[in-house]
Amino acid sequence: MELHFKVILGSIIALMLGIAATSPILVPNLALTTKIQLDVDVVYAYFGVQEFNSQITGLWRNSSNIYEYDLRFVSYFIVLNITNLSDKLAIIEEFEASAAQEILICNGTNRVGSERLRENMSVSPSNVGFNVEMENRIVTDFRDVSRYYPGWSQYLSPKTSRLIALTGIVEVSNTAAYDALQSGTIYLFGRVKGRPLGEGTSSTAFCLKHVQPQGVGKDRLYNCVISENQMWRMDTNGLDVYIETRR
Repeated sequence: MELHFKVILGSIIALMLGIAATSPILVPNLALTTKIQLDVDVVYAYFGVQEFNSQITGLWRNSSNIYEYDLRFVSYFIVLNITNLSDKLAIIEEFEASAAQEILICNGTNRVGSERLRENMSVSPSNVGFNVEMENRIVTDFRDVSRYYPGWSQYLSPKTSRLIALTGIVEVSNTAAYDALQSGTIYLFGRVKGRPLGEGTSSTAFCLKHVQPQGVGKDRLYNCVISENQMWRMDTNGLDVYIETRR
């Protein structure tokens, strides 16, 4: 009986030592599975058609030249509303915005967006991860802020949002893309990737909208956030934007 008790006691001690020895390994592995929940929305998109002027050196195109007559510069100002839905401090790693006549999001076996691109896919749906297909692209702007972006903070507090603008100017030589912007409906796409502070895996959120921008002369506007008595104010870091009331 005494021998049997010693065997049981020895087994319990061995089990406790085994748990203690493996705990330093188990804890980091569990931490690596930690994720945050992000959300992104394209809330504003402005596209301005830049007119060429023969009086300004470097900005004139020869309309009689077949290689130059249909080249157009389009400026853009796209605002993303990025939200940290989790209870953990988030670090934003990258974000992007796109506009195109057709956009299809492939997320594993799910297909979201353009019916035309879905019908024309030559490969059957499979679990191939996240992918974005575009046709007649107008603009794409991508920022990798995972390491360092001068003057800009990567951190996003729990249960908070921030407005981030992507702006620039591109040459749209694709006639179909330009025509879609001028007279038809387009897709607006936004994506954000982030991770929790400390150890943890990255999470990705995306938004896809099929919209018909409002015409303002040759310019085009999609707006669901700012009123007529408000205006955008851009931070000196070139990314964060704020809504102010006009004075």
